[in-house]
Amino acid sequence: MRSFAATREDLFETKHDLPLPPPLGVTVSYPAIQIPGDIAAIEMVRTIPSSRTVFRHAKVINVVEGSCVFETAESRHVLHPGMSLALGTGKWCRVRPSPTVRFWAVYSDERFWRTQMAWFLPDAERVVAGVHPLEWDGRAIILAPGIAALRQVEPLWRQMSVLRSGTHSPEVVATHTLELLARWMRLLLPTFLDEGSDTPTTPWTPINGRLTDTGSIGYIGRAIQLLRGRIAEPWTVGALSRELSLSRTHLTRMFVQHAGAAPMRLLTELRLTEFARLIEETDISVMRAASEVGWSDPRVASHWFRRRYGITPTQYRRTPHTVPEDRQGHAISVNDSAR
Repeated sequence: MRSFAATREDLFETKHDLPLPPPLGVTVSYPAIQIPGDIAAIEMVRTIPSSRTVFRHAKVINVVEGSCVFETAESRHVLHPGMSLALGTGKWCRVRPSPTVRFWAVYSDERFWRTQMAWFLPDAERVVAGVHPLEWDGRAIILAPGIAALRQVEPLWRQMSVLRSGTHSPEVVATHTLELLARWMRLLLPTFLDEGSDTPTTPWTPINGRLTDTGSIGYIGRAIQLLRGRIAEPWTVGALSRELSLSRTHLTRMFVQHAGAAPMRLLTELRLTEFARLIEETDISVMRAASEVGWSDPRVASHWFRRRYGITPTQYRRTPHTVPEDRQGHAISVNDSAR
């Protein structure tokens, strides 16, 4: 294996980075039990094509802005806002943005995912052909929930992302993850059901009227647009509330309700997503990348990056994504001759 000499940037990160939280240790007594903590939701922005990559988890891509071409060994799909794509374990994939795309990638243990989806969709005859977990062969399948539906789900993915920051106990992570997963599936349930089914496809609900304040949603959309567009500014809750002519208390309450996180926590997520893109797609220094997203101290950027990816930005750049091994210890092959 090729070795690298430690750079000044490495030494800086090692010396000044905040310590990582300990990994969540969960003892499983029976192999059939799957750990909900195996689910991870990560927001990504791509402006250049990715390499062919293989994951040991199933993944679901949900496009919320821009477009991309998603390639696998068997197929090629053009994804627009409001579209989702699921791909099984061990399948190589590549994303080609056109020209830019923002999406949420949700990774999960495939057996756990199939078990949960089978529970959510108990009657296979009512499900769109090829989509039910008992029928899915792991190849790419496309669903079109629509951009309105995905916008409703985005705060749930944001909460999943924040939940895995290492500040919660394993029990809180497990129970909250299952709750968020159930709410996600409930919002998208009509997408999975066959319109020709004789029985109603609309899930029962005690709600018979609007529960949301569309004015508040408009404020949140404008606030997020401000944070994205002026991401490098030294934002505070007070500064953002003045921009929107709202009180800090009311603004924070709306953010938690409609965006899934408090204003400054959401800003951290937005900065981390853009910082990760700069680390992935450019050769600028970690210090400059941190500065461009509003972090004057690169230690802060490195800290949050390590929380999401487990390694420092410099290590990430120097370490190509490796082909994982399956559960029996055999490497999953990638057919480079395909497409």
